[in-house]
Amino acid sequence: MKRVYLASGISDKARKEYQKEVAQKIRDLGYDVYAAAENDAINDKSNDPTPLDIYKGDIEKIKECDIFVVCITGGNEDGTLSEIGMVAGWNEYEYLQKIKLNKHYEPYKPIKIVAYTTNERMMTPQFWNGIASGGMNHLVAGMIDKWGVFVGTEDKMIDILSRK
Repeated sequence: MKRVYLASGISDKARKEYQKEVAQKIRDLGYDVYAAAENDAINDKSNDPTPLDIYKGDIEKIKECDIFVVCITGGNEDGTLSEIGMVAGWNEYEYLQKIKLNKHYEPYKPIKIVAYTTNERMMTPQFWNGIASGGMNHLVAGMIDKWGVFVGTEDKMIDILSRK
């Protein structure tokens, strides 16, 4: 069974519940899904997790996944964007460096990124004085482009995963 790490902002109740709903949709397709919103050890703040607890809890799960599914909204998502950077960095090191350094190393299959958005303004931005109403950081877009695909909407993400 392929393992999916589901990343998205979960700092408010609505987004945390949304991530749980999306995790179930992906499970219904036959994937083993880790969703941080469901990990109460680090995301039930009454447990008083430290930043290191959160780092250890999430990063190990990222390294174990086959597919990194991420929802990007263009909002304040420092943790989500850091996770994308971690996947890109992990892939760069594992996939490129180890193969170059050790010819006998079992070929590493990179973690595939499948990114989507719930931000309608990102998909169809309006412009005012040349300023877009929604957008994505281009460094992040480059990481996604190199190691995966931006599919657009949640429905398209579910469709892509249903074909695997």
